[in-house]
Amino acid sequence: MIDVLANISDRAFWFLVLLTPLVFVHELGHYLVARWCGVRVDVFSIGFGPEIFGWKARNGTHWKISAIPLGGYIKMFGEHAIEPDADGHVRDLSAEEQAVSFQGKRLSQRAAIVFAGPAANYAFAIAVAAVMFVAVGQYYTPPRIGGISEGGPAAAAGLQPGDTIVSIGGASVERFEDIVQLIRMAPGERLRIDVLRDGEPVTLDAVLDEKPLQAIDGTMQNVGDLGLVPYIPATVGRVVEGSAAKEAGLQAGDRIVNIDGAAVERFDQIQGIIRNAPGRALTMVVERGGVDVVLTVTPRPVEEPQETGPPIVVGQLGVAAERLSELIRYDPVTALWRATQAAGTMTRDTLKAMGQIVTGKRDSKEMGGPIMIAQVSGMVAQAGPLAFIELMIFFSINLGLINLLPVPVLDGGHLAFYAVEAVRGRPVGERAQEFSFKIGLALVLSLMIFVTVNDLLHRVF
Repeated sequence: MIDVLANISDRAFWFLVLLTPLVFVHELGHYLVARWCGVRVDVFSIGFGPEIFGWKARNGTHWKISAIPLGGYIKMFGEHAIEPDADGHVRDLSAEEQAVSFQGKRLSQRAAIVFAGPAANYAFAIAVAAVMFVAVGQYYTPPRIGGISEGGPAAAAGLQPGDTIVSIGGASVERFEDIVQLIRMAPGERLRIDVLRDGEPVTLDAVLDEKPLQAIDGTMQNVGDLGLVPYIPATVGRVVEGSAAKEAGLQAGDRIVNIDGAAVERFDQIQGIIRNAPGRALTMVVERGGVDVVLTVTPRPVEEPQETGPPIVVGQLGVAAERLSELIRYDPVTALWRATQAAGTMTRDTLKAMGQIVTGKRDSKEMGGPIMIAQVSGMVAQAGPLAFIELMIFFSINLGLINLLPVPVLDGGHLAFYAVEAVRGRPVGERAQEFSFKIGLALVLSLMIFVTVNDLLHRVF
């Protein structure tokens, strides 16, 4: 019981560490632009419900932390209609009050204030990602194909080892990481794939497989699969102590060029030959310091379990490939551009996933609420600060994007009303707005209930 409570408290802690800065940034965007436009802000709250503690600033804003940490808000003077007094009379605003009221501002100013919240989330995510790309770097794996699964979509499409993928489905590819992400988001789809083969452009069509993949929160997700791996040179990165490779004299840095008369260029070719030669002595030629060295290796026979039937015996050498991915650090300008591209990619993938859920191509079980966020944040925190920062970037983008959806009560809903006002030349009627906001609130509450039930059914029990 103590362990369960400790686990819950740990996840709750990381939930707050993840969400609180993002909510603060969002509301700060609204606040700063409102103050810049001359609007009086009465309340700035992190959380909803009863106040835990707070203070009042010189400009009159009451800053506070509230009990329910599932969002936040700012309360601007004149944002809503003035409440009638006990006799039902509504007083008119004075000239001074009108000057600092939200409704007293021009349409462009009101739209800027509303848009500033989601924009702040995007700006925060891009800034943090840019700093990471300068200080730590971005993983880069060349988009060159190394191995292709026999009978898989890549083989059926005519892709070959050595091809360099240039674009998938019209989206440009710079890293193998781009390939993985584009494929994951397109289960069962037919995609055009542009490659460079021996320096010549080749265009192919591939129909992706669909395969289940367990997400970090334990749910199964349906993802696309092309059946290929990146190009990994046949260079030894590490030799396992006590292995057949160690006994044969293989060393880290050796480039394997030939095994039993078969030329070798890629690491997956080594694996294929070794796997099929358990206990058989093989002649291996390696390049070491510019000199060819001939070795004799005997792969160790090991049993490999099968999904159906008895285990089979395969050969094992005991070497690992050189790390193919590298961290590339950028100058500040390039880092900012790369971070903006990453934000665009996250937005595209999120919108695509939402569309797939609506059309039934993706299981709605993947949708999660506060419990899922707490669970994921706690797990990712164990992987280290960089992984947690990447998660924060992802959720900041999602928070900004969701708030831009044209749903009444969300920022996007207000912006939609302002767009209508700009076209009509006058605001949407109060009754129409009130009715729309009730519908929007019902939709948001229904969604919250749905994702919470999802969490309870698929992530807790």
